[in-house]
Amino acid sequence: MRHNRSDTKPSVPDRPCAACGGMRKRRIFRQAFSGITAESLIEGYDVVACRDCGFAFADGIPPQKDFDRHYKERSKYEYAERSAEEGGYDLSRFRSLAEEVSAFLPKKSSRILDIGCSTGTLLGLFRKKGYRSVHGMDPSPVCANSAKEQYGVKVYTGPISEIGTVLGKKAKFDCIILSGVLEHIRDLSHTLDAIARLLPSGGLLVVEVPDATRFARYPDAPFQQFSTEHINFFSPDSLGNLLSAHGFRKAACRRRNRLQAFSAILPSLVAVFYKSLSTAPRLRHETASERELRDYVRISGKIEARVRRVISGLAKRGTPVAVWGVGTHTQHLFAAGGLRAVKISAFVDSNPHSQGKKLGGYSVHSPSWLYSRTEPILISSRVFQHSIEMQIRKEMGLKNRIIKLYSL
Repeated sequence: MRHNRSDTKPSVPDRPCAACGGMRKRRIFRQAFSGITAESLIEGYDVVACRDCGFAFADGIPPQKDFDRHYKERSKYEYAERSAEEGGYDLSRFRSLAEEVSAFLPKKSSRILDIGCSTGTLLGLFRKKGYRSVHGMDPSPVCANSAKEQYGVKVYTGPISEIGTVLGKKAKFDCIILSGVLEHIRDLSHTLDAIARLLPSGGLLVVEVPDATRFARYPDAPFQQFSTEHINFFSPDSLGNLLSAHGFRKAACRRRNRLQAFSAILPSLVAVFYKSLSTAPRLRHETASERELRDYVRISGKIEARVRRVISGLAKRGTPVAVWGVGTHTQHLFAAGGLRAVKISAFVDSNPHSQGKKLGGYSVHSPSWLYSRTEPILISSRVFQHSIEMQIRKEMGLKNRIIKLYSL
């Protein structure tokens, strides 16, 4: 599948299926973004399904080194302005995951590695449970230092694509955890082969990923699951195929509903695998990923039609608005959802990494910029619409009119 479109860089090669190596694909959807200046990771991609095994993924994306640089420099967990609401939901998820893993690790001397450990919350929970050999790895030096300081654990810093080099040839663990990681990785085969070398036969690999077969049942903002960072879309079968191809045998796979924020649910899969002596992968062709993702595209289209009506009304009135949020939701709406036609005074975002940059030619400011403004504030988020509204009214005490895109 070759692209000659202006929104796809010509140097980007076709991406093989990580589960079976196939190159035959069917396109499900074309996603487009209007990126932030000087740091746009992806301008758009095709969501495709492998014709040979059914695995769904983003095609026409940059090489792994671009993703490595992005996660090193732009971790959303580095800054302190995260809401207590958001942090509370993360803590609940990590507590459930710690319980899940502990059931498979009776020995407190088990060596545990949490890849993508962020600021170390899960590591701290394992420490409280009495596990003595707990380690982390994260691409962000700021997050790694925070984890070390808070929980006194050893944290390696570096991209997952260089895990063998970062940890060293002699590193071995009894359990490796990938929570919210595999959906971000372009070069899955290289990464999983490197991880397999860190585990002994019978070693445990615990994976948590979004469940693409249930996106349509828990709709978020339109096409939000096709984000600038989530580039693999797993089903229970495709996850099993992928891990089987790299020497792992499935012990358990459970569906979970992950509460992200007020009324927002991310369906997920929590799966446990053992490193197997068998080298014969068990490939199971599946059709659920493509079928359910097409349903998700249909439902997202209906939601976006309603959002477009609100945006169209703003464009017709011509009243300047400040737009709060510059993430996937806004980048999609600006590129393909009509937001470009609205008279925007500026963008606002709590992430310092985005502040001082530009999106679509408009400056991105910190929330404090709004203290001197009187124009309406358009909240460009569904997941965090409630918490942003609370921040505007209760924390900042602003009286500006708030325009919401969703009725929650």
